[in-house]
Amino acid sequence: MSMHRVAAAVLALSCAAGAHAASFPGKMIHLVVPFPPGGVADLVTRTVGQKVAQDIGQPVVVDNKPGASGIIGAEHVARAAPDGYTLLVANLPVMSINELQYSDLPYSASRDFTPVVMLADQPYIIAAKPGLPVADLAAFTRLAKQKPGALTFGSASISTYLAGELFNARAGTRMTHVPYKGSAPAINDLLGGHIDLLLDPVITLLPHARAGKIQALAVTSPTRIDIAPEIPTYKEAGLEGLDITSWQGIVAPAGTPREVVETLNAAFNRALKSPEVAAPLKEQGVSVKGGSAAQFAAFVEAENQRWAKLAREVGFQPTKR
Repeated sequence: MSMHRVAAAVLALSCAAGAHAASFPGKMIHLVVPFPPGGVADLVTRTVGQKVAQDIGQPVVVDNKPGASGIIGAEHVARAAPDGYTLLVANLPVMSINELQYSDLPYSASRDFTPVVMLADQPYIIAAKPGLPVADLAAFTRLAKQKPGALTFGSASISTYLAGELFNARAGTRMTHVPYKGSAPAINDLLGGHIDLLLDPVITLLPHARAGKIQALAVTSPTRIDIAPEIPTYKEAGLEGLDITSWQGIVAPAGTPREVVETLNAAFNRALKSPEVAAPLKEQGVSVKGGSAAQFAAFVEAENQRWAKLAREVGFQPTKR
């Protein structure tokens, strides 16, 4: 092929991409949630997605594709056309933890996705079993230091396991890890007094704390949260570096045109600023975020480095699925 034909072909492709970006969005957008309906990611996505649909004048459909710690849904979006019509609702496991956990992950978070916008986050509650003789997190820390290895912490996932190990590192304690397959069995054992401590998102633990069935010792945020101002922060116990959130954001397949990413980012930011979105999420302890695609990319990179460092410190090794 002559250089003239090559140049013409490149120009044609460029024009086609530009035309697509200029007409975007022209059809239904799919938001893939890689987790089952009913969780915080699903709640955030449906609340925000409805407002985005009104804003752009096109349907926005939420597709739940759960399984394998978010891998099934993430791989689906990673292999989708980079046209902005199939997006992934990403979180810490999908973008960071899975690569630490599995040596044969079928996608690369850094290579296969383009960050679009951060949606929301909420902190964890650090909860103790009922009847444990501690009045606050400082007292729990003292007790754990007096009995190294005797107290236990449960985890519902690798994310919450690493959160527990981060607590050990920051508090100078040595609790024994008890793994569970999901939040429900971990919470049940906390309620039953079979484990001493659990770190899990506000949305899962707050109802039990309000019912007096567990002790909410602290939240993993630097300031108290509006939905539960009675719960102290970890900083009030004299600890540092324990900011942990369950967060959600939108990513697109790698190669999505910059103009499309910018259009999506603007639409999601407008939705996140709407009272119809912020108010109902706030009632669940969820804070809306927003911001630029670059800011979200920087946040994800910081999360990757933070949790990878902790995984190395505790000797966590990836395995095959």
